[in-house]
Amino acid sequence: MAKAAKKAETKAETTDLRTVFAACVLFRVVNALCVRTFFSADEYWQSIEVAHKLVFGYGHLTWEWTHGLRGYLHPLIFAIPYKIAQTIGLDSTAVTVWSPRIMQAVIAAAGDVHVYKLAHRWFAGAKRKAKDEKSEGAASPDAAARWALFCSLACWFNFFCAVRTFSNCTEAALTVAALAYWPWTGAASDNDDADKNVNRPLSLALAAVACVVRPAAALYWLPMFVEESVKSVSRVRFILKEALPIGAAALAISTCVDRVFYGRWEIVPWNFFRFNALDGGGALYGSHPWHWNLTQGYPAIATVFLPLAAMACLDKKRWAPLAVVGWTVLGYSVPAHKEFRFLLPALAPTLAAAGAQLASFSGRKRVAAVALILLTQIPAALYLSLRHQSGTVSVMSVLTAAVDAGETHSAGILSLTPCHQHPWTTHVHRPNVDMRFLRCDPPGFGTPKGELDEADKFKADAGAFLRFNFGKGWAKPDGSLADAAAWREILGVDQVGWDRGIPKPGDIEPNLHRKDAIKAWNTALKVPSHVVMFDGAYALDGVAEWLRSWGFSKTADLRHADVPVDREIQSRVWVFSRPDTDPDHFEIAAVAEETGMTWEQAEKATLRLREATKRRDREETMTHEERLALHEQMARERREREEKRAAELKRRSEEAAAAAARAADPDAIIEERRRKEEEERLRAEENERRRLLGEDDRPDEELTPQERLDRMIRQAAANIERAEAAAAKEAEGKKDEL
Repeated sequence: MAKAAKKAETKAETTDLRTVFAACVLFRVVNALCVRTFFSADEYWQSIEVAHKLVFGYGHLTWEWTHGLRGYLHPLIFAIPYKIAQTIGLDSTAVTVWSPRIMQAVIAAAGDVHVYKLAHRWFAGAKRKAKDEKSEGAASPDAAARWALFCSLACWFNFFCAVRTFSNCTEAALTVAALAYWPWTGAASDNDDADKNVNRPLSLALAAVACVVRPAAALYWLPMFVEESVKSVSRVRFILKEALPIGAAALAISTCVDRVFYGRWEIVPWNFFRFNALDGGGALYGSHPWHWNLTQGYPAIATVFLPLAAMACLDKKRWAPLAVVGWTVLGYSVPAHKEFRFLLPALAPTLAAAGAQLASFSGRKRVAAVALILLTQIPAALYLSLRHQSGTVSVMSVLTAAVDAGETHSAGILSLTPCHQHPWTTHVHRPNVDMRFLRCDPPGFGTPKGELDEADKFKADAGAFLRFNFGKGWAKPDGSLADAAAWREILGVDQVGWDRGIPKPGDIEPNLHRKDAIKAWNTALKVPSHVVMFDGAYALDGVAEWLRSWGFSKTADLRHADVPVDREIQSRVWVFSRPDTDPDHFEIAAVAEETGMTWEQAEKATLRLREATKRRDREETMTHEERLALHEQMARERREREEKRAAELKRRSEEAAAAAARAADPDAIIEERRRKEEEERLRAEENERRRLLGEDDRPDEELTPQERLDRMIRQAAANIERAEAAAAKEAEGKKDEL
């Protein structure tokens, strides 16, 4: 009977956990859809951008991936939905953007459930005490677990960060799951079923995976490993049969995965430790005082849950939460570089303890505590998730629309924002567009030692950086093309052979013009069609002038933050674009030069090539029905062209036959000659009449030298008459004023 009752209780508990997990997944999926702001570059560049590169074959890997500082195990989580979408042909931008978020939402929900279990473990001893003492300070383990889950879901930092694709978020979920199965001393010693949730091998496995995903997690687990090694009765079993084999297996699997994708053997945890701890590389991205985690970092993310957790630990004499939080915060205080998200694994113990304290409250005290939590957490969660730093994420939709509309050309998209300030190929997902950003590789890791990276060069002298990398444009401020003087400067030649404007192949000296046109066209191809920057970058010396020189205009102005984030990251995100104003003769000249075609042949070939390219780009985003309709339209147009060509050939053959017939008839030849002579006589009489009346508008090329001289004399006389008339009118006006 006892066994049957226990089995029924276990089954009911399992069902309850499944219901809790389903509710948490639903909540976190909604949470993931609400988060539309930028937090840190690693959310994209160290996870989903890597997965995108693995599956689709294009994108960008940052310098960490070329030097073996990151492991591929974490990006593979997000490569799974990418590969499935690619296999079934549904790899749209929406899928590449949101499928990793949904995956991370499930991981975050698993973390929430284990906060629930952890509170149940730590505070289960209150169950018997509640029965014996009947005191307000004691709460049932189920109540403590439910309120801990409430705290986890209500926490502003969990809402803001847990569904992002950071390795820290996966590490935090794995860590709290490992804590829930760890053999805590005295955690549930007063409960009859104290040991039923203890699973030390499973806990070690989860902790090992957390350390593989993010090697810094070893700081979290090292004290607990040492404590268990000292206090455990089965010390040898723990070290030799559990900890070492499990840790070695996790490291071996991770190393083999990295061997496959790196193409060489890399021990990523050692590379990570050497770079950050021994070489001090973490300080490249900012350093903080040693007390930052204690005085700013952890209080900011834990907020009102921190005093509640402290009260629970003191009232119920449960020291495990304080110990875990304490050594985590202190351990992460050792490195110089600190961030809020690094402390995410320490948040779960605080929330579990805070939930136990809420469960112990009754009446007005609990209502006041819940009201305080909601009033402090909800505004911060919504503001930071929906509004603050949203511009660099929403700008990707603007760029994707420009690509789909065929507005990108030449060198595509250029981002002049500071280092990795927005997503990249995952949010555009178009292989047919070039994209470039300011590189910020550290010295010796992509940037030569002693030199500035691209981001710092741009900040130091933006105008010089742009002119050096992209040249000086030929557009006037009004958007029109520059004159010949500007062309001589642009092309670096003494003269362009045509003093009325830009050089055009086929005018006067075709070879010279063709060469100049190809050079200018090649220069234009290096210039992007779209430029993204913060509003503050526009004020840097030389930026506005460079944009005007290439004919850029502002096409999007997006709110990023209500106040400037810092000196470089401002409150607005601007997008500048330029139309495809590269004169057609650039491309035609290049085709003629490469193929030896005549100008007319190259022009027709270029137009056909351009239409084919546009059609191919359109087909990549079409449905099957739209593609069939396009092919039918193309067949119709082909038939029309063939019919038009046949009619033209028929007309020419008829004209040739008529000309041959006239050539065979002497009378027709004599009549044709008389007709042309009569037309020439009438034309000469008309020209003489118009000359005498001053109406001759023939071009200079058709005039004889004497006629050109007569025209110049007449124009000069007319100009003198107009000048005298204007002077007389002005004199008369002054006389009237007197």
